[in-house]
Amino acid sequence: MFQSEKTMTLVMLLVPFVWALSGVSAKYLSFYISEDEVVVYRFFLSALSTLPLILWMKIPLKINLKNFLICIFLAFFLIGNYRTYFMGMQRGAVGLGAALVTVLIPIFVYIMMIFSKKSKPILKDWLALAIGVTGVALMLDLDQFNLEKLVTGGNIYFVLAALTYALFTVLASYMKNIHVLTINFYVCLFGFLIDWNLAFESKYLFKLGDMNYIFWINILFVSVIAGTAITALYYTGLRIIGSKKSSAFSILTPFFAIALGAIFFGETLTIYNAIGIIMAVSALALLNELNLKNMIPFR
Repeated sequence: MFQSEKTMTLVMLLVPFVWALSGVSAKYLSFYISEDEVVVYRFFLSALSTLPLILWMKIPLKINLKNFLICIFLAFFLIGNYRTYFMGMQRGAVGLGAALVTVLIPIFVYIMMIFSKKSKPILKDWLALAIGVTGVALMLDLDQFNLEKLVTGGNIYFVLAALTYALFTVLASYMKNIHVLTINFYVCLFGFLIDWNLAFESKYLFKLGDMNYIFWINILFVSVIAGTAITALYYTGLRIIGSKKSSAFSILTPFFAIALGAIFFGETLTIYNAIGIIMAVSALALLNELNLKNMIPFR
């Protein structure tokens, strides 16, 4: 369908837009349900929507023991990511929160690569990292450090969301000979089963009958569109236009997030936040040559 490189390049603009828009959906969902509920519903719907796609594309569901065990650990990291991201959206700003998570993930991954000795940074990379860290500090308002504000404003949860996804990313890089949609299916299936047994209460199900169309639109959007469809689209883009060009689109996510936060919730930035975002995105543009995004199996 999207075999043309030119057409695929235009279509790939949907990826960062949908990633940013999923933050808006998460905010709306926070008005209806708790983090215990959103994690279970999102995993269930993502697994359910991924399975027919796998069957239609004739992707093998077979998984070896090593990948099976890794998927279980990945499910725990993704549970942590979903929970902390949602808790951040409950308390904080959509635009700044989504932008913060987007820029922090590759920074955390890069730092982990250094400690694991998978990367040997050069001066340019250290400079980019310093610019990125400074930018994140300005986004967090760390120039006027206030621990209570970090918690009540949701930013500490966004930091934890980025950290858990970075851990997810690094661990997922050890999986071999398995399709990304197969990973998506098993991780979501295991995540659903784990969270269903550990945190979900049956009384939550009775609330579903009272939910309006706003809830259903947003839960389906974050689970099926942002979770499954965009995953397939992103990796189609990797195949057609290449990893370097595809990963460059992720740099647009913070700008989409800020714009959508302003449109839907009237959010504004301080001058320091704006400078911080520009610095952090600039750092990503420099670090992008390291192909960090190649390690990220899906978002």
